[in-house]
Parts: sequence; C-alpha cells; structure tokens
Amino acid sequence: MSCNTYPGAAAQQQRFAQQQQQQQQQQQIRKSSLQSQSEKSPFYDPLPMPATSPKTIRGRCFLRVMLYALLFGVVTVGMHSYYCTPAPFNPDEVLALPNVGLHHAKLLDYKQLEEIPEKYIPRENDAKEKRLVFIGDVHGMYKELRDLLHEIHYNSKTDHLVFTGDMVSKGPESLKVIDFARKEEASCVRGNHDDRILLHYHRIHARAGTEEEEKEDEPPVKGMKKVRKEKKLARKMSKKQAEYLDSCPLILKASGVMGLGNVAVVHAGLVQGIELENQDPFALMNMRSIHSKLRVPSDDTDGMHWAKLWNRFEAKAKEQKTVIYGHYAARGLDIRPLSKGLDTNCVRGGKLTAFVVSSSSKDPKIVSVNCREEYSG
Repeated sequence: MSCNTYPGAAAQQQRFAQQQQQQQQQQQIRKSSLQSQSEKSPFYDPLPMPATSPKTIRGRCFLRVMLYALLFGVVTVGMHSYYCTPAPFNPDEVLALPNVGLHHAKLLDYKQLEEIPEKYIPRENDAKEKRLVFIGDVHGMYKELRDLLHEIHYNSKTDHLVFTGDMVSKGPESLKVIDFARKEEASCVRGNHDDRILLHYHRIHARAGTEEEEKEDEPPVKGMKKVRKEKKLARKMSKKQAEYLDSCPLILKASGVMGLGNVAVVHAGLVQGIELENQDPFALMNMRSIHSKLRVPSDDTDGMHWAKLWNRFEAKAKEQKTVIYGHYAARGLDIRPLSKGLDTNCVRGGKLTAFVVSSSSKDPKIVSVNCREEYSG
C-alpha cells in the first residue's frame, strides 16, 4: 500500500484544498474593502501617477514662477495706476471747488492775462538779433540785478527784460529795482510778495486821514515783524512805483518764441488743463504742489510738484506751452522740457538767474551770478 492510499488521505487533501480556497476568498474580501475605502477618501486619485522626469519638473517650476511674476506685475501696475496716475480731468469740477475761482481778480481788479508785445519776440528770421531775458525773483537785490545784466551784456536796444515776479520785499533796495524796471519798460508778472506790498499800499492810502490810520502806526503784536517791514516799504513807495507794480498781470504769454514755441510766464505755476483766462489768481502767485487726482493747487511743498504734472500732460497737448516761473526757491533752478524754474534764492545768499532767449540761437542760455549777502527781511 502506497503512502498516498493510506486510510483517510483523500479526506485530508480535501480539507487542505478547502482551507486554501477560504484563505483566497478572505484575501479577496480584504482587497475589496480597502479599495472601497480609498474611493471614499478626498485624497483618492483614481488615476495612477505616471513617472515624472526631472525635465518635466523643471518645466512646471518655471511655469509656476512665471505665473507668480505675471500676477505680481498685474498687482503692481494696478496699484500704480490707482495711486500715481491722475484721474481723467474736468476743469469745471476744479473751478467749482471751494476757494478756487477768479474771486481775487474780480474783487481786487487784477490783470489776469496780457501778451508780451510782438516787437520784443525773438524769431528765427529776424534781420537783427533780439533777446528776451527772463529773470528770477530779485527781491530788492538791485546790485545783483546789475551784476547779472552786466554778465549777459544787456543791451536795452535789442533786449527786453521779463521779471517772473517778486521784484520787491525782503532785500534792501526794492524801490531801485522798480525804478530800473520802469525805466527799461520791462515786462513783469505779479508775485505773492509784490501783491502783499501793494495790498498794504492801497490799504494805507485808503485809510489816510482816518482814525484807522493811527492804528496802522501802533506797535505790531508779537510775530508781526514781517508785516511791519512790508508796511514800511509800502509807505515809501511812490504813486508811480505802485502803478507800475500794479500794472504787472498775473500771466504773460507769447507765441512762436525762438527755441520755445508758445510761452506762459507766471510767478508760481499753472494748473494743466485749465485755460489761462480761468486760472486762479491766488494759485498763480503761491502754488508749489498740486493734488495729482483732483488737480487742486497748494502752496505747501508736500505732494506732487505742479511742474511734474504739467510736463507729463502738456507733452500730450496739441498746442504745448512752456511755463517760465519763479517762486519755488527751495527747489532752485528747475529746468524741464516744458517748464523753467528760475528762483535760485538770491535774497538768501544764493544766485540770481536769467534765462536768455535769442533769435540767433535755438538753445536758450542760463546765466547766474552769486548774491553777496543773505537777508531775512
């Protein structure tokens, strides 16, 4: 009898086969259970992850970096557009704002706008040389004015002087400056210090012979030293001197000037987009900065310099104007394509500057002389 035919061997093999079949069934049940749980999981990926090459990984990283860079650029441009770019401009809105308008001109009879006489304008085809000499804030510094004119070889027969305001006040010889300007028939615009002296002059003469005149002579209160000096100068000023200073308009203009084209002369600045006839007189004599969105001018030094805004948008205008001005001594000489700032702080010991335009050259010249002494008046 063989070993495979011993009694009970067949039954034993059958039991062994059944055990193996049961184990396979249990394993299949466990696999099915695990698969069911994976499908219910939010992290379950029904597709098998293919093998990724290093080149593919680098490509994906590059695309991710480019996407972030593009997003950063869009955000940056958007912020710049909102905070730095002026909004579309409506002049009527600005003129309707409080304290902006032509009330000063109407009340005080200011001359808003005049033209520089045609005979003084240097042009390319002039038979003889002509020069326009624009001069920054003199502030009564008569000796320095004479030095400057000597430096540019001033000739009253061929040259015409244009003062950018503030001929008087602070310095020692304001009345001599006025007399010289009258004698030379110089053009001028009204500056904020010229305006203050004239207001004192008219007020003093309006109160002459009244009780209010005696009050004018009373000792000023603390902090009124500046006003006292201004009144002293106003009392010394003759009627003819006052009439000349009063004749200075707020704006002078000229067209077709050699090397410049259309020109506007003003003491402090202009608001771009508003016609010269509608510019606010107080701003013309006092402005330094401007609100970049509303375009409301201010005499503060904080904020955007008006000349920056002017150059940015006037460059897009059909008929561009170059502004020649003074007033902003803190910035000194400020030459830009469409604006020329000439106040170089002579009265504080700086320089006195002339901007010379000649019919013999398309390139204007800038000439300055040192100022001898600093005045605090």
